Amino acid sequence: MTDNKKYRIQLEGQYRALEEHLQKLEKEREKPIENQDLGLIAHWEKTVANCHNQIAKLERRLKR
Repeated sequence: MTDNKKYRIQLEGQYRALEEHLQKLEKEREKPIENQDLGLIAHWEKTVANCHNQIAKLERRLKR
């Protein structure tokens, strides 16, 4: 398997993970403020940021 193919597969996985995490974050934020788990929201925000970083890194590798 070529490097580009590996990167494309990883990129697809990152996009799926990003979508799942955004859905979880949105679901938690839809709750009333007093019922929201702020620690969980912070966790998902960090995870989303990490997904964005990984996606950017993989896209840079594909452009080589």
